[in-house]
Amino acid sequence: MSVTNSPLEFLARQYDNVVKYDADGNPSIFVRFPKMKSSDLDSSLPDHTHPAFIINGEEQDEILLGKYAACSLTGTGSDGGTLYSLPNMPPSYSRSADQFLAQIRAFGGGVSGMTVADRGFLLLLAQKNGWNPGGNSDYGNYYADGSRWQVGKSITVGTKRGYKGWLYEAIQAHTSSMELAPDVSPLYWKRLKQIGGAIAYPNIVETSGDNIGLHPLTLNGSGPLTWYLDGTAGSVCDIVGNQYEQDYGYRIVGNELQIIENNNAASPDADLSDTSAAWKAILPNASNDGFTLVAPGTAGTLHWTWANNKITLDTVVPTYDDEYRGTNFKDLAVNSTNLPYIPYIVRELGLFPTQGSQMAGYYYMQFTEEERFPRRGGYYSNGSHIGLCYVHCGSARSAAAWGYGARPRSLA
Repeated sequence: MSVTNSPLEFLARQYDNVVKYDADGNPSIFVRFPKMKSSDLDSSLPDHTHPAFIINGEEQDEILLGKYAACSLTGTGSDGGTLYSLPNMPPSYSRSADQFLAQIRAFGGGVSGMTVADRGFLLLLAQKNGWNPGGNSDYGNYYADGSRWQVGKSITVGTKRGYKGWLYEAIQAHTSSMELAPDVSPLYWKRLKQIGGAIAYPNIVETSGDNIGLHPLTLNGSGPLTWYLDGTAGSVCDIVGNQYEQDYGYRIVGNELQIIENNNAASPDADLSDTSAAWKAILPNASNDGFTLVAPGTAGTLHWTWANNKITLDTVVPTYDDEYRGTNFKDLAVNSTNLPYIPYIVRELGLFPTQGSQMAGYYYMQFTEEERFPRRGGYYSNGSHIGLCYVHCGSARSAAAWGYGARPRSLA
């Protein structure tokens, strides 16, 4: 069978997706997004090309974002080979941010890791169109579609629980146990509908506590259409939940916001290391919502602080106590005395809400002097906190876990 007539190519053509191949002929699937202005995404933003489409000073007619989370062809979670964007594969895990990036870039052909500018664009596009995708936030299910089944609970007739991607209804009262799990007890449970994805790793399972027997991760693209960005099978999927995804080009150091200009982080040869000279802090203008990118540590740059029980955008260095704190994204605050104008770049990048935004997601960070690397979207047990706007900034770039993943993106 020729490559152009492969089932994967046929499927991609149905949705105007793009299939790219590495040097060994192995594929990855990408979703194309044409260039847009920031003002077309939100009228409060400037009338210029959104930064996701500007790489090393050159405007891109389109960007290609991985339809699926990064995965290995072997189907194992933590091997050292090239990572791809493919359906019905288990998402890779247990890699640091730098390891994910190296293995994604090994594909070649302009492929790198998805960036903060890419996600900022998706966030604004979703907000403009009223999209608010769900995802795996409750051990294989979406929290809003039914509470997860657990052992040792009193179950009454009519109780509904999510289990292994399906919603079940109890037809007999009982105390839940592994022997009476919904998928093996038709005398106690009736299966209603799919609300989640297929188990990614049968060997990764909770072995104690209320969640015993539950599997955290789902296969790429195995969930319902509500887990796709726009609710159709042609768009990116699992962008919310399942795993925290690395977003390259943004970090906090001493709670100072640091970014890499425009979407330069998307360049396959961009230096994203902790000592890279490309990292810049954001110095706000005093008289408008403009800004200047300056050397980190410059006085008066944007910092995250904690005030009135909310994460707050400010221009002062916060108190470092190594505590973890969080706020709903839509409720992020600003110290208007120190910062009368919010630089538009933080809204373009999806780091601060536009006016009136109700987009879902929780903003969680550690107040420390050390570098913290963002993971986005939420993961398999975040419940109602997941969303496109979710930010987890409480771990080092070296952190690796089941719940940490990444996503390829590519130059057109």
